[in-house]
Amino acid sequence: MYLLCTMFLNRRNSQCDSMTPKTPTEPTESEQKTLESWRHLFESPKYKSDLNALPGIDEPVFGFEIEWDDLSEYGDLQVTFSENMEHTLACGNQVLKEQYSDRIMSTRPVIRVVNLPANRYYEMSELRMRDRSRLLSFDAIVVMTSPAIGWLKNSVYQCNDCESKWTINERLARPREKVTYCRKCLQEIQADLRSKKPKSFHKDPTDISMVVEENFYEDIQYLEVVSPQMLLDGKAENGEVYQVVVFDEYVGQFSRGDMLTINAEVAVDPLVNRDFIRDTRRMIFLKSHSIEEGLSNEANHSIDKSVLESLPPK
Repeated sequence: MYLLCTMFLNRRNSQCDSMTPKTPTEPTESEQKTLESWRHLFESPKYKSDLNALPGIDEPVFGFEIEWDDLSEYGDLQVTFSENMEHTLACGNQVLKEQYSDRIMSTRPVIRVVNLPANRYYEMSELRMRDRSRLLSFDAIVVMTSPAIGWLKNSVYQCNDCESKWTINERLARPREKVTYCRKCLQEIQADLRSKKPKSFHKDPTDISMVVEENFYEDIQYLEVVSPQMLLDGKAENGEVYQVVVFDEYVGQFSRGDMLTINAEVAVDPLVNRDFIRDTRRMIFLKSHSIEEGLSNEANHSIDKSVLESLPPK
């Protein structure tokens, strides 16, 4: 066992550094500012009134809509949302959940920012890899929908020795993160080996297990969409489509022919029919954040229903 521990501790410094907790127990100063800004927003007359109406009280998940322009009125929310959307939303969802708990609602609320500015409207067919990670707004027409499925968003592990628990944030459509040891136990072993009288025996830091019943799964669905411009250019008739992933309350809400404004993060994925496992080629897809009914940027375009109906399903 001593040899096993020595093997762990003799690895490169980058791996030893990973033993330290990835997230502190207390929010950082910047996180505290973000949380405070969200609290001010939800306690404003406009959103307090919305919350007092108990939206989504009978639903398991409810998308709580917030106007893009309103973010600029509360601290640096609009800036932080643009620079680090995922983290800013996590802070906001935490505060929103507190607001729902205060109103004795068991619904899980999810922030949906809507009505993005005109400079974020983008023609879908013009997307390129340089647009990766940008939050943009697209006019889209649904061509096909997949069955509703789910994915493992957060996996929970526990040390069978010290009983410590930790959560791993997984990535969509990627291999599950490999967890091989308990960080706390390994830190204690490392500290003991640096002491004047180290122990001759240590318990196995790799004795861990997944707490399956505490894993968190999220509903998702894949949509295949085209833009009105793609219809006019004839690209849609050739089978060219874009894939959109929708989450939570949006799953099962849309069908072929629906015209939507999709506010989404541009993401990349491996080619579906790649020839070998380490293929570096990637395709663009859209990871939806919020969805609004109707077209926004292409509102003046008339869409011929017969053209839509003639499109072949993939």
